[in-house]
Amino acid sequence: MDKKKVWNILKPVLKVVFTILALWLVYTKVDLTAVRRLWKEANVWWLLPAACTFIICQVITSFRLLYFFRNIGLPITAMSNFRLYIQGMFYNLFLPSGIGGDGYKIIVLKRRYATTHKEVFSAVFFDRLAGLWGLGFLVSCFSLAMPEVRQYSAWILLGFIAGSVVYYWVLRKYFNRISRHFFQTHLLGICTQSLQLATVAFILAALGCSTSYWPYFAIFLLSSLASLFPFSIGGLGAREVAIVWGAGTFGLNKDLAVSVSLSFYLITMIMALSAIFILFRKERREQAGAAGTGPGQGAD
Repeated sequence: MDKKKVWNILKPVLKVVFTILALWLVYTKVDLTAVRRLWKEANVWWLLPAACTFIICQVITSFRLLYFFRNIGLPITAMSNFRLYIQGMFYNLFLPSGIGGDGYKIIVLKRRYATTHKEVFSAVFFDRLAGLWGLGFLVSCFSLAMPEVRQYSAWILLGFIAGSVVYYWVLRKYFNRISRHFFQTHLLGICTQSLQLATVAFILAALGCSTSYWPYFAIFLLSSLASLFPFSIGGLGAREVAIVWGAGTFGLNKDLAVSVSLSFYLITMIMALSAIFILFRKERREQAGAAGTGPGQGAD
């Protein structure tokens, strides 16, 4: 067995182990009784607008990705792109394989259209960067509003502006084709990150938070960076570890912060489960197509 096959087998196992260890670490730092009480006393009606804003966020994110696919000339429709996006969410959350959601999109699009692995990978990669840029923009803005980090806000803003200039120059010079619709895609990056914060705000309201939401927004954004690293299943565990660290640093309620993070993950999981219907529908369509090309019949 070669090294690649060994790694493909070992990678999902390591993801599961890391996720379990991360969650164990989190639960040693929080009061599980308090977490259960928060959920038991939660106002579930606030979770409805939380779910709605999250769904809108994912729809807009899929449109941002569509811009990048159109940049490389893929004639994919908005609905097909959204279905593919949801399937990618499903693969990220429920199948801790070596492929992942982004890898799944690349494989499907390569098979479906006359394109290359490099082109599709660049579209998916720069879509991720647009979202990361939007996150950096909001973190820079938050640094001005939070007294705990205001002394560093000038450096944070300077670093963000300098990084943005270099990022834009590199994109235009070396990836000119993929950089089309730059301002639209990066404005959508800010929009999607803001909608995630709106989702967090509704979850905080549901859990009865009576203090300022801004510090919780800040640690949620920082935890989003941790969830980007492919060490856990769908970011579970990695986000919570960052949340606990951030709550301790800013003197926040760790039980509430972790409850918000897990609630956000549950909403994500429920939406990702909708991919099952898409996959079943696809399987039925393929079976019907196979039956239609039997003896004496031609393929459509």
